[in-house]
Amino acid sequence: MAKKTTPKKKSKKLSPEELAQKKEQRYQEKEIRDIMKNVGFHRLPYIDGKQFIFDKRTSEMDDIFIKDNVILITEYTIGAPGTHLLKKKVFYDKILEDKKAFIDFLISEEKLKSFSEYYNSTIKDKYTKNELQLKVIYCSKKTISDEHKKLVNEIIFFDYHIVQYFKSLTKTIKRSSKYEFLEFLKIPFEKFGVNIKNSSSTTTHTFTGNILPEEKSKFEEGYKIVSFYIDADSLLRRSYVLRQNGWKDIENIGHYQRMLETAKINGMRKYLAEQKRVFINNIIATIQTDKIQLIDNEEKVLEIKDNGDIGDDLHDVSPTKIKIEDSCNIIGLIDGQHRTFAYHEGDDPYESKIAELRNVQNLLVTGILFPKTVSEKKKLDFEAKLFLEINNNQKNVPSHVVQEIQVLTNPFSTIAIGKKILVKLNQSGPLSNTIEQYWYEKGKLKTASIVSYGLKPLIKIEDIKAKDSLFYLWTNSEKDKLKFKNSDDFDLLTKYIEFSSEKIRDLLIAFKSKLDSKKWTTFTPSTKDGLLSVSFINGILNVLRLLIENNKVDTVENYKIKLDKIDSFNFKQFKSSQYRKLGEKIYKNHF
Repeated sequence: MAKKTTPKKKSKKLSPEELAQKKEQRYQEKEIRDIMKNVGFHRLPYIDGKQFIFDKRTSEMDDIFIKDNVILITEYTIGAPGTHLLKKKVFYDKILEDKKAFIDFLISEEKLKSFSEYYNSTIKDKYTKNELQLKVIYCSKKTISDEHKKLVNEIIFFDYHIVQYFKSLTKTIKRSSKYEFLEFLKIPFEKFGVNIKNSSSTTTHTFTGNILPEEKSKFEEGYKIVSFYIDADSLLRRSYVLRQNGWKDIENIGHYQRMLETAKINGMRKYLAEQKRVFINNIIATIQTDKIQLIDNEEKVLEIKDNGDIGDDLHDVSPTKIKIEDSCNIIGLIDGQHRTFAYHEGDDPYESKIAELRNVQNLLVTGILFPKTVSEKKKLDFEAKLFLEINNNQKNVPSHVVQEIQVLTNPFSTIAIGKKILVKLNQSGPLSNTIEQYWYEKGKLKTASIVSYGLKPLIKIEDIKAKDSLFYLWTNSEKDKLKFKNSDDFDLLTKYIEFSSEKIRDLLIAFKSKLDSKKWTTFTPSTKDGLLSVSFINGILNVLRLLIENNKVDTVENYKIKLDKIDSFNFKQFKSSQYRKLGEKIYKNHF
């Protein structure tokens, strides 16, 4: 009698939407896994999708990454992060309440045996459980509100723009990105790897150099310069760069340097590997004064006073030994990031030769020491202006970089105010998520031209005769304080930014409501319907200037009445630079 065969169960056919979702999930996982691989983390196999019960709670993990004594419990999501995060909160609370207990669980849980295998072969004989640094990182494609983030403690939020930043950085400098990644994970360098076994909390290394007083540099009083040689490996460990769209809070820290250029780095590594010669240009940097000691020829420590004075009336160039803490992110590179990071720990054909040079070749660093009394704001101002001075002499600095520096060094300038207004317009309303905020965003509106040609004349505060600006329209009785050269009334500044954003948003709402929905999309050369472009937005901003000038600023509803037939307006008859004419024509036809 023939054996009966059980028919195979057909797998459910996925809809196009489900297929697209799965593709997006796979891509997100690949992005994170590539970053971790480049930093030097090992990914444990057979973790994803394994359900287990920990402390009476059923849960699962998407990935576990391990490097030395750092363990990262990783979660991916492309859906609504708020709901998903709340579901995971109980599990995360249990992990973080007793990390050692969770590590014991990982070792004993049969379903997660790849952890015990790795632990026994690689970790057990090197680190005690108390020396392990366990972190939970939450990776969401969608923005998580601060309100939801505050509901969980100790979670590292790997937001999507931060993922893109580390994706670019780690692709270029590979394992040398671990120092910046450790800071992002909030793991002090002294608690990473074998450093955690040192008996002293910090170690220092000594370098030879000279002290240059302000009389010889013509910098402000108290600003000293130390010039010294340091091996590339030691400099890499200690360096940081205020890069555009870095992972730190973009609102509070100015990011003006470009991302590392892979082609430039590769060219430099080829030169180093073939020529085996150090770069002769000096590197310009700032150094945290509380992280160094200066020692004279008689081995006496020179006191660095709060006002910047060193020792007893130092007025000449003096030889010195410089003891610098072995800590991450204490030397800020103003000029020379490519020369420094050319020595990175990579995986290219040049690595074997460069590994030999990393600890041998010395780079000349010109380090600026700020007086302890100087505020963080003034330090950032100084760094940004010095960066601009150096780079303006070498090549034209892109306008968006200049604008970033304006936001940092002169937050009361019209350019800085314009940048802040664009951030608000991008957060909500008709232009929500349409304005480029990060370098990786494609197909969005560029900010530099909108700020320079559309917003700057609309929000100007310095022209007292102008009657076509939002400042003229603003009725705040204290508004003239914003004109003062050294104004520091940030509350008043915030009120002006909010007022301006509201008036611009009102007009945009009316335009969007009266235009075909297909037209309210970003313009691309291949798209026939999309109207959203720099010229279109600048044209509307010019309409608002004319409304202010003619005392016709109104409510959203009244704007809608005036713009009732705007959908038939021929916007594309105006070329990219004709936004002034575009605004005048709309105003004439409809207002």
